[in-house]
Amino acid sequence: MQHENFEGLKSTIVDEGLKYWTEKCGNRLMPRWADINPAEIKHLLPNLVLIHVEYDPLDFIERITGDVILSHSAQNSMGKRWRTYEGRGPDSKIWQSMEEVVNTCKINRNSIPYVGPQKYFKGIETVICPISEDGTTVTRLLTFVDYIARTDSQVESEVALKHISRFTLPR
Repeated sequence: MQHENFEGLKSTIVDEGLKYWTEKCGNRLMPRWADINPAEIKHLLPNLVLIHVEYDPLDFIERITGDVILSHSAQNSMGKRWRTYEGRGPDSKIWQSMEEVVNTCKINRNSIPYVGPQKYFKGIETVICPISEDGTTVTRLLTFVDYIARTDSQVESEVALKHISRFTLPR
């Protein structure tokens, strides 16, 4: 099965996750859950999120979240329904990316703005890969995530702007 090429996105973690998922597809559109063996991707597990898909209405429930992701998150969202989870509901870019995967049965690889407690990240690079038991309905999303750091100059500029704005008098 031929899958798209994504130029301009550079994460080795995401590349390796996508390569693994593609190998598990074989000649199918999507692999089955039974095809995925965590022992084969131990080095990627800290950057992996496994999401179950529910329908009527569409919802995403985070079932497994890697340690790297947890360490960069404001709180643990495992077991929570994203429809009602602040910042991850239907209006968020991550929801829309996942919904696209569910609707098209194709991977979604892109950069998404980082929303979390760390000031040193400007975004995440992610690939969302569909899993299906019957070959047509997406039941899970296997997602590989890497963080895009701000450059030193971006961090310094933000600090300088905050410092200046504290001392600017209203006119």
